[in-house]
Amino acid sequence: MPAPYLGLGLPGPHLAELATSPELLARWDALPAAFTVLGIDRVDGSPPAPVTLDPSAAGALIAGRTSRGRFLIAASPQRDHPYNLARRAASLGHLSRGRSGLLVGVRDAYAPPGPDGAEAWGGAALGPGAPLTAATAYDVARAVRALEQSWPYDSIVGDRDTGILVQSDRIAHVDHDGAFSIAGPLNAPEPATGASVIAWYGPETGHPVRADSEPVDLVLDADALLRPGPGQTVADLLDAAEEQLAAGVVPPARSGPLRAALGLPAPRRAAGRPAFPVPLPHPSL
Repeated sequence: MPAPYLGLGLPGPHLAELATSPELLARWDALPAAFTVLGIDRVDGSPPAPVTLDPSAAGALIAGRTSRGRFLIAASPQRDHPYNLARRAASLGHLSRGRSGLLVGVRDAYAPPGPDGAEAWGGAALGPGAPLTAATAYDVARAVRALEQSWPYDSIVGDRDTGILVQSDRIAHVDHDGAFSIAGPLNAPEPATGASVIAWYGPETGHPVRADSEPVDLVLDADALLRPGPGQTVADLLDAAEEQLAAGVVPPARSGPLRAALGLPAPRRAAGRPAFPVPLPHPSL
């Protein structure tokens, strides 16, 4: 990880402001920051604001309307099952061409609390849930990484001579048995740029995580991000970021996908049993 770097954090109201303003989006897209956390107030202990957007939905909108800006979507197991998070991370990776990633925290200020001892995902009443702890959140990160890598992008070959569209024997089962049990691969291929960056929001105690601990690529805390102060707008935040970059307080980030811009190595792909047999040729296709 190059240091220092400029990362921004947008709480819910500022995320809504950015996503609905073409002018602000253009300024944000041109800013050579390393990344922006969308919805940081979901995981940093802040009380819920009266206005917000779902970070993954906002990320899809922003990715489709920009070409350079990079972002992490804030998420927590309190609201989302890791399978759903993995699908969102992979989808955003395709849509943004690698400019996106996932910031995992423990608690989501906007999520329903859930029953005692099953607060993680239990508040949605879609399953038994799990204890809402840092260990559970870390297990989410492990599951998301395994799921997103279960369908290698280069297994999609589209061979017209044989009629084999996908080397399906390279799609791997994810046999994950932790806070959440998962069997089978993700139903979407890995982004062409590789597995999404997974960051961890660090203040939570009880489960220390390092930036080089699999599967976490990056550890953030409140001091790692430039955020709007009381009464400040997104325009004010962009002004402050531009001033820091112009003054050389932090260097401009490299362009390109988020993992490359941060100088992060590609994650190791775990071996897994094939989910499907070796495909047979179908020349008629």
